[in-house]
Amino acid sequence: MKIAIPRLALAQPLLEHAAELAAQNGFTLIEASLEECGTMLLNNNVDVALMSPHGYGLGVGKVDYRIIPGPCVALEEYTHAYGLWFPESGSALESFYATNPDAYLSVISRLVMAEKFDVHLTFTESAHDADVTIGPTSENPVPAMDLGEEWFDIVESPLPLAVWVHRVDTEHLEQVERVKEFANQQLLHREVSEIVPITADHMPREGKILYRWNDDVQEGMEAALHMLFYHQLLSEIPAIKLFGTN
Repeated sequence: MKIAIPRLALAQPLLEHAAELAAQNGFTLIEASLEECGTMLLNNNVDVALMSPHGYGLGVGKVDYRIIPGPCVALEEYTHAYGLWFPESGSALESFYATNPDAYLSVISRLVMAEKFDVHLTFTESAHDADVTIGPTSENPVPAMDLGEEWFDIVESPLPLAVWVHRVDTEHLEQVERVKEFANQQLLHREVSEIVPITADHMPREGKILYRWNDDVQEGMEAALHMLFYHQLLSEIPAIKLFGTN
């Protein structure tokens, strides 16, 4: 069985035992970007992939997909995982810069700006000239907008980042759930609390990084698919189909 896994720091708890279990069971792991994982499953290069909701949606009308409910990654309210920065000049918000402008998180960030502020950003190759910078927060100062928090403010559900998806026509259907064993089984979520100085005029913002599929994550998945369709990034809205369903 061939399995696509993303180079995504937030997804590492889902892949803690992947190399060990793949070697034991004769699975082939193919590491790529989150977006490339979706493309590989769509092109039938792999049987299972840890992929974005956008990747799942791109299969509608082309491939019969099923989501493997279990380990996943989703942002619930404030997580300090991904954010947006604005220049101090206060210029008009028209352009954005991101290392990978077509990445799922970059796309969702732009859609949040469109939905919440009616601001439609276009990509610029110069980070210096951009009105908005989009990216992960681990190596950056505190962003002006936290993506998980802004998303939750709009849809009142977590923002799914990566879910396990398989093709129904795979020859290894009886083994697809084995990917659940790749994850750290004890880590169901991680609490996040904003670090603020004593003199701050607001209470610390809080949230969670979720690592298990639940009803709230499913609602967030549906919201993401609807938003991607509304902004013409999907041809139609796919149904949420889970492993074991028709």
